[in-house]
Amino acid sequence: MARADRRQMLIDAAAELFTDRPYDEVTTTEIAKRAGVAYGLIAHHFGNKRGLYLATIRAAADRLRVVHEAEPEGATPGEQLRDALVRHIAFMEENAEGFLAVMRGGNGSDPEVRAIVEDLRWQGARRLLDALGVPDPVRPVLRTTMRGWVGYLDEVVIDHLRHRDVPRDRLAALAAGTLAGALRAARAADPDVGLDAEVIGLLGA
Repeated sequence: MARADRRQMLIDAAAELFTDRPYDEVTTTEIAKRAGVAYGLIAHHFGNKRGLYLATIRAAADRLRVVHEAEPEGATPGEQLRDALVRHIAFMEENAEGFLAVMRGGNGSDPEVRAIVEDLRWQGARRLLDALGVPDPVRPVLRTTMRGWVGYLDEVVIDHLRHRDVPRDRLAALAAGTLAGALRAARAADPDVGLDAEVIGLLGA
Protein backbone atom coordinates (compact mmCIF):
# COMPACT_ATOMS: atom_id res chain seq x y z
CA MET A 1 0.00 0.00 0.00
CA ALA A 2 1.37 3.42 -0.98
CA ARG A 3 2.24 5.96 1.70
CA ALA A 4 -0.23 8.44 0.26
CA ASP A 5 -3.00 5.83 0.56
CA ARG A 6 -2.22 5.18 4.23
CA ARG A 7 -2.11 8.91 4.91
CA GLN A 8 -5.52 9.38 3.29
CA MET A 9 -6.93 6.42 5.19
CA LEU A 10 -5.88 8.07 8.44
CA ILE A 11 -7.48 11.39 7.41
CA ASP A 12 -10.72 9.64 6.45
CA ALA A 13 -10.85 7.61 9.66
CA ALA A 14 -10.03 10.64 11.81
CA ALA A 15 -12.66 12.77 10.08
CA GLU A 16 -15.34 10.17 10.85
CA LEU A 17 -14.34 9.94 14.51
CA PHE A 18 -13.92 13.70 15.04
CA THR A 19 -17.36 14.18 13.51
CA ASP A 20 -18.95 11.63 15.82
CA ARG A 21 -17.32 12.76 19.06
CA PRO A 22 -15.53 15.75 20.60
CA TYR A 23 -11.83 16.08 19.81
CA ASP A 24 -10.70 15.24 23.36
CA GLU A 25 -12.66 11.98 23.36
CA VAL A 26 -10.99 10.59 20.24
CA THR A 27 -7.71 8.71 20.69
CA THR A 28 -4.95 8.14 18.18
CA THR A 29 -5.14 4.42 18.93
CA GLU A 30 -8.73 4.17 17.73
CA ILE A 31 -7.99 6.35 14.70
CA ALA A 32 -5.23 3.96 13.63
CA LYS A 33 -7.50 0.98 14.32
CA ARG A 34 -10.35 2.52 12.31
CA ALA A 35 -7.94 3.21 9.43
CA GLY A 36 -6.44 -0.29 9.65
CA VAL A 37 -2.85 0.98 9.72
CA ALA A 38 0.03 1.00 12.18
CA TYR A 39 -0.29 3.42 15.09
CA GLY A 40 3.16 4.92 14.40
CA LEU A 41 2.03 6.25 11.02
CA ILE A 42 0.11 9.03 12.74
CA ALA A 43 3.32 10.48 14.17
CA HIS A 44 5.12 9.83 10.89
CA HIS A 45 2.61 11.67 8.70
CA PHE A 46 1.11 14.25 11.07
CA GLY A 47 3.30 14.53 14.16
CA ASN A 48 0.42 14.04 16.61
CA LYS A 49 -3.38 14.01 16.96
CA ARG A 50 -3.61 17.77 16.58
CA GLY A 51 -1.68 17.62 13.30
CA LEU A 52 -4.02 14.92 12.04
CA TYR A 53 -7.08 16.93 13.10
CA LEU A 54 -5.84 19.98 11.21
CA ALA A 55 -5.22 17.76 8.18
CA THR A 56 -8.87 16.66 8.26
CA ILE A 57 -10.00 20.30 8.32
CA ARG A 58 -7.70 21.19 5.40
CA ALA A 59 -8.96 18.18 3.43
CA ALA A 60 -12.57 19.26 3.93
CA ALA A 61 -11.67 22.81 2.90
CA ASP A 62 -10.01 21.49 -0.26
CA ARG A 63 -13.12 19.49 -1.17
CA LEU A 64 -15.28 22.58 -0.72
CA ARG A 65 -12.94 24.64 -2.93
CA VAL A 66 -13.46 22.11 -5.73
CA VAL A 67 -17.23 22.49 -5.31
CA HIS A 68 -16.95 26.29 -5.48
CA GLU A 69 -14.78 26.23 -8.59
CA ALA A 70 -17.21 24.13 -10.68
CA GLU A 71 -18.99 27.00 -12.41
CA PRO A 72 -21.58 26.53 -15.19
CA GLU A 73 -20.63 27.86 -18.61
CA GLY A 74 -22.61 30.59 -20.32
CA ALA A 75 -24.56 31.55 -17.21
CA THR A 76 -25.35 35.07 -16.07
CA PRO A 77 -23.70 36.36 -12.86
CA GLY A 78 -26.95 35.77 -10.98
CA GLU A 79 -27.28 32.22 -12.30
CA GLN A 80 -23.64 31.49 -11.45
CA LEU A 81 -24.12 32.78 -7.92
CA ARG A 82 -27.28 30.79 -7.26
CA ASP A 83 -25.75 27.65 -8.77
CA ALA A 84 -22.69 28.08 -6.54
CA LEU A 85 -24.92 28.58 -3.50
CA VAL A 86 -26.97 25.46 -4.25
CA ARG A 87 -23.76 23.42 -4.58
CA HIS A 88 -22.42 24.95 -1.37
CA ILE A 89 -25.57 24.06 0.55
CA ALA A 90 -25.60 20.53 -0.90
CA PHE A 91 -21.99 20.02 0.21
CA MET A 92 -22.83 21.20 3.71
CA GLU A 93 -25.81 18.83 3.83
CA GLU A 94 -23.52 15.94 2.93
CA ASN A 95 -20.99 17.03 5.58
CA ALA A 96 -23.41 18.44 8.14
CA GLU A 97 -21.99 16.94 11.31
CA GLY A 98 -18.43 17.96 10.52
CA PHE A 99 -19.46 21.50 9.56
CA LEU A 100 -21.52 21.97 12.70
CA ALA A 101 -18.74 20.52 14.84
CA VAL A 102 -16.27 23.11 13.53
CA MET A 103 -18.67 26.05 13.57
CA ARG A 104 -20.25 25.36 16.95
CA GLY A 105 -17.81 22.99 18.66
CA GLY A 106 -14.91 23.83 20.95
CA ASN A 107 -12.32 23.48 18.20
CA GLY A 108 -14.01 26.22 16.21
CA SER A 109 -12.09 28.63 18.44
CA ASP A 110 -8.76 26.91 17.78
CA PRO A 111 -6.59 29.59 16.11
CA GLU A 112 -5.25 27.28 13.40
CA VAL A 113 -8.69 25.90 12.64
CA ARG A 114 -10.10 29.42 12.49
CA ALA A 115 -7.27 30.44 10.15
CA ILE A 116 -8.15 27.61 7.75
CA VAL A 117 -11.86 28.49 7.89
CA GLU A 118 -11.26 32.23 7.50
CA ASP A 119 -8.94 31.66 4.53
CA LEU A 120 -11.55 29.47 2.84
CA ARG A 121 -14.31 31.99 3.52
CA TRP A 122 -12.31 34.90 2.11
CA GLN A 123 -11.28 32.89 -0.95
CA GLY A 124 -14.97 32.30 -1.65
CA ALA A 125 -15.73 35.99 -1.19
CA ARG A 126 -12.79 36.97 -3.36
CA ARG A 127 -13.97 34.59 -6.09
CA LEU A 128 -17.33 36.36 -6.14
CA LEU A 129 -15.65 39.76 -6.31
CA ASP A 130 -13.43 38.58 -9.17
CA ALA A 131 -16.53 37.51 -11.08
CA LEU A 132 -17.93 41.01 -10.53
CA GLY A 133 -14.74 42.60 -11.84
CA VAL A 134 -13.68 44.15 -8.54
CA PRO A 135 -9.95 44.95 -8.59
CA ASP A 136 -7.39 44.48 -5.82
CA PRO A 137 -7.00 45.81 -3.25
CA VAL A 138 -10.56 45.44 -2.04
CA ARG A 139 -11.71 48.63 -0.39
CA PRO A 140 -12.48 48.43 3.37
CA VAL A 141 -16.23 48.95 3.01
CA LEU A 142 -16.47 46.12 0.50
CA ARG A 143 -14.20 43.82 2.53
CA THR A 144 -16.40 44.37 5.58
CA THR A 145 -19.56 43.81 3.55
CA MET A 146 -18.33 40.52 2.09
CA ARG A 147 -17.11 39.17 5.42
CA GLY A 148 -20.46 40.04 6.96
CA TRP A 149 -22.36 38.31 4.15
CA VAL A 150 -20.23 35.17 4.42
CA GLY A 151 -21.00 35.08 8.15
CA TYR A 152 -24.68 35.46 7.30
CA LEU A 153 -24.42 32.57 4.84
CA ASP A 154 -22.86 30.36 7.52
CA GLU A 155 -25.79 31.09 9.84
CA VAL A 156 -28.29 30.39 7.05
CA VAL A 157 -26.65 27.01 6.45
CA ILE A 158 -26.56 26.20 10.18
CA ASP A 159 -30.27 26.96 10.47
CA HIS A 160 -30.96 24.86 7.37
CA LEU A 161 -29.01 21.87 8.68
CA ARG A 162 -30.94 21.98 11.94
CA HIS A 163 -34.43 22.40 10.46
CA ARG A 164 -34.32 21.25 6.80
CA ASP A 165 -37.59 23.06 6.10
CA VAL A 166 -36.50 25.46 3.32
CA PRO A 167 -35.57 24.06 -0.13
CA ARG A 168 -32.02 24.60 -1.39
CA ASP A 169 -33.06 26.73 -4.36
CA ARG A 170 -35.11 29.02 -2.13
CA LEU A 171 -32.20 29.38 0.30
CA ALA A 172 -29.89 30.14 -2.63
CA ALA A 173 -32.27 32.82 -3.93
CA LEU A 174 -32.52 34.31 -0.43
CA ALA A 175 -28.74 34.43 0.01
CA ALA A 176 -28.22 35.87 -3.50
CA GLY A 177 -30.80 38.59 -2.90
CA THR A 178 -29.23 39.42 0.45
CA LEU A 179 -25.81 39.72 -1.18
CA ALA A 180 -27.21 42.05 -3.85
CA GLY A 181 -28.75 44.24 -1.16
CA ALA A 182 -25.52 44.27 0.85
CA LEU A 183 -23.49 45.23 -2.22
CA ARG A 184 -25.90 48.07 -3.03
CA ALA A 185 -25.43 49.35 0.51
CA ALA A 186 -21.64 49.07 0.13
CA ARG A 187 -21.76 51.03 -3.13
CA ALA A 188 -23.91 53.71 -1.51
CA ALA A 189 -21.48 53.98 1.40
CA ASP A 190 -18.43 54.09 -0.90
CA PRO A 191 -19.14 54.82 -4.60
CA ASP A 192 -15.53 53.90 -5.43
CA VAL A 193 -15.78 50.23 -4.39
CA GLY A 194 -15.64 49.18 -8.04
CA LEU A 195 -19.13 47.72 -8.37
CA ASP A 196 -21.47 48.29 -11.29
CA ALA A 197 -25.10 48.86 -10.26
CA GLU A 198 -26.41 46.87 -13.23
CA VAL A 199 -24.26 43.84 -12.39
CA ILE A 200 -25.38 43.99 -8.75
CA GLY A 201 -28.97 43.92 -9.96
CA LEU A 202 -28.34 40.71 -11.87
CA LEU A 203 -27.22 38.91 -8.70
CA GLY A 204 -30.59 39.12 -7.03
CA ALA A 205 -32.62 38.70 -10.21
